Amino acid sequence: MTEKKQPSKKTTKLSRPEQEIQAGDQSIAVGGSVTDSAIIHGETIVLADRFWRDLKPALPAEKLREATAAYLAYLTDRHYYLSLKGMGVSDRVPLRLKLLDLYVPLKARLELPEGETWKRDISLAGRDIATEEQEMFNLGEPVPLLKVLQKHSGVIVLGDPGAGKTTFVKYLALRLARGEGKKIGLNDYLPIILPLAAFANAITSRDIRLDDFIAEYFEGIGADLPVGPMLKEALKAGRALILLDGLDEVRDISLRNTVVERVVDFFAFHRREGNKFVLTSRVVGYRSVRPSAEDLVECTIVDFEEDEIEEFVKYWTTALEKQAQGNTAVARADAETDRRELLDAIQQNPGVRQLASTPLLLTILALMKRQGVSLPERRVQLYDQYVNTLLSTWNRARSLSGRAPGRDIDELQTVRILAPLALWMHEVSPGVGLVGREDMRRKLEELFLERGDVSPHQAARQFLIDVREHAALLLERGPGEYGFIHLTFEEYLAAVALALLGQGNPAPIIEVLSAHVGEQAWREVTLLTIGYLGIRQQLPKVAGEVVEALVNNQPGPPGEAVVLAGDAVLDTWPGGVSPQNKEYVIQALIDTLQDGSIRPDLRRHAGLLLGRLGWRPGDLDRFAEISAGEYQAGIKKEAKEVPYNYFIGKYPITNIQFARFVKEDGYHTQEYWSHNGWEWRTGKFDARTLEAVAHDWLEHRPLAKRNIPYYWHNIELSNPIVPVVGVCWFEAEAYCNWLAKKIVAVPEGYTIRLPRDGEWEFASRSEDGREYPWGEGFDKTAANTWDSDTKGSGLGGTTAVCTFPAGVSPGGVWDMSGNVWEWTSSWYDEDKKYRVVRGGSWIGYQWFARSSFCNWSIPLMFNDDLGFRVVIAPKDL
Repeated sequence: MTEKKQPSKKTTKLSRPEQEIQAGDQSIAVGGSVTDSAIIHGETIVLADRFWRDLKPALPAEKLREATAAYLAYLTDRHYYLSLKGMGVSDRVPLRLKLLDLYVPLKARLELPEGETWKRDISLAGRDIATEEQEMFNLGEPVPLLKVLQKHSGVIVLGDPGAGKTTFVKYLALRLARGEGKKIGLNDYLPIILPLAAFANAITSRDIRLDDFIAEYFEGIGADLPVGPMLKEALKAGRALILLDGLDEVRDISLRNTVVERVVDFFAFHRREGNKFVLTSRVVGYRSVRPSAEDLVECTIVDFEEDEIEEFVKYWTTALEKQAQGNTAVARADAETDRRELLDAIQQNPGVRQLASTPLLLTILALMKRQGVSLPERRVQLYDQYVNTLLSTWNRARSLSGRAPGRDIDELQTVRILAPLALWMHEVSPGVGLVGREDMRRKLEELFLERGDVSPHQAARQFLIDVREHAALLLERGPGEYGFIHLTFEEYLAAVALALLGQGNPAPIIEVLSAHVGEQAWREVTLLTIGYLGIRQQLPKVAGEVVEALVNNQPGPPGEAVVLAGDAVLDTWPGGVSPQNKEYVIQALIDTLQDGSIRPDLRRHAGLLLGRLGWRPGDLDRFAEISAGEYQAGIKKEAKEVPYNYFIGKYPITNIQFARFVKEDGYHTQEYWSHNGWEWRTGKFDARTLEAVAHDWLEHRPLAKRNIPYYWHNIELSNPIVPVVGVCWFEAEAYCNWLAKKIVAVPEGYTIRLPRDGEWEFASRSEDGREYPWGEGFDKTAANTWDSDTKGSGLGGTTAVCTFPAGVSPGGVWDMSGNVWEWTSSWYDEDKKYRVVRGGSWIGYQWFARSSFCNWSIPLMFNDDLGFRVVIAPKDL
């Protein structure tokens, strides 16, 4: 008998978080308006009294109260307004926008992102996941970041540059400093916000505990008040929220390990009293120093989706017009007009929409739109416009401060200084972007000397003064430390320097970039360099030569250079490289895709690139003929027979194939749908009449009147040459009925339908009853399962259907093991509630990908690992 998985009650998934965050009987609309006045001294005294009222600190009451009040006032003054340094608008009016007016709640996944993942059901931060946590968070689904912090003693917040990590900790600090902790479910904690780079600098010169450093760091805030001892008392009382920002900014790996050890010791000791902790870091470089401690969880900020973007734009335009015109009807009308225009610019331009995925880049887009700049599709063009805007603002501010206009403040000449400066910073501090004052001064002197300046020492000195007084792209990020306002712009300007270094000759560019293939910190620089050559400098021949050199020389780990070249072509196409360059890279990507010796995640990336570059397998729509015969079915290998010939799709149905059904109004043509399918399609279907077990699922996944597969908003899951997912059984059935009318060469008595269970198994394991389509024993190079990654942590999503030639069945059928579960037409149970699904998936273990394994699903299910393939077979009797 065929081995089957027993049905069990499904865990109810969380619904999409609402705009409000519930905290007991309190609720607030995060990002909504706040009081117009900052906290005055008397209010901070009241908050200070409230904070200490139930505690018995060792400090004198009056001094303690004054120190607390001074500290809370400092935090409020420091973080009340959103930091927009260097992002001035063209009307020269300084923006003073309140952080709480603009803040949009962040969501995160309780896992590392794709490429740095672990098994979802094993552990987080070195400990097992409790059942109640799985039920609450439903691993893999985004949840409000605040909810994670409410639940745990410590949260490590990971995210890309500009994802909102630092703004999140500032938001927490400001809420708590204003006495609004209960409104966000954190009660009366005292916030302590600290850059970890400052602590790292301290321990390079002396051995100091984090407790003592915190006291020292804030000792100057309250003049002669005991702010440091007050913070220590808060820690002792278990009433502190420690916000440690920027682990990734600790450049030296050994020093970063030391910092992590100190932080973990600090956390393990102070969490016992009830204190809470937040630690932020970029993903790059984090895995090598991952902290591990009881109740310390890791989560990754997810990109803004449509509702977050719309929310941000609404808050932004409202706050901007309110500042400019007051709270008037005219201001509200103008804000609505600005909101619609900005959303249209984002939603109608795919390139701009991609750039709107993080708070930082969305802020940049909003500022550029306010300046009347048309928003380009490509990152390199956007960064170019943004850099020019910032330099214009910066240089204007320098001129207004008394500097005479002239060569010194020319934007082009400023770029000629900043670009090589950025490249030097990226070489000496890759991925971090912080350098010391003296190193910076010496490099500036060198650059001004090369430019022919008559007094390079004075020019460098004045440049640093301008940076400090009129911060723009470059700013003083800490005592004696300089960096760009965001690493993105260091990377862009480093790319500009490399492009200028070549002067039309690709050889020096190829030499530099080749030396860094496989280094994450240089990936974006490489892409932007090629983009700058091909698009900004309009040298597609030179850009193409760089791309082809990466393919030919293949520096770095196997497959890395080819995939990098593919990313560069996608980034610059069309126009940035020639059609010949594109075809050359496509062929190299095909070879990489199907090379079992190359790292599986790179093979997956190659397939996604091929799909986006327009390549399609030539036999995508073909079928493999399966002759009638006997086969050994199930785990016990019982003899069964398929007494007729049939034809099964060589591949599972891909997104590009399903798109034809959508384009030809398949969702709106009733004749393609069964009665129950059309009832579901039109929103009239009551699950309880046929699928009672589906009720909980339906509560949390909108079904009615859906016109496209559920995951087509996801750029990877909707890739043209990966299997379509997010389709229920009725959608798969309707597709078969549509296809049956499109293919005229169907043998008489045959039709196109979903395969029966036996037909699928026979095609997968052949007459000899093999364990997997390729034979006995699991082969990581032959299928996309959770065990296929070299680290045993999955590939992160679906793969192109032609990725695994080693996994093809004897009959020439691809992808019958792993990638996606496949619907069949067979019922799993006698009550006809469940349909059989076969083949395993990208988030299933190798055990489930065996040809004998029979799983089940309710027909209404539409997971991100559930697809189908079709057969041409005898009509059902």
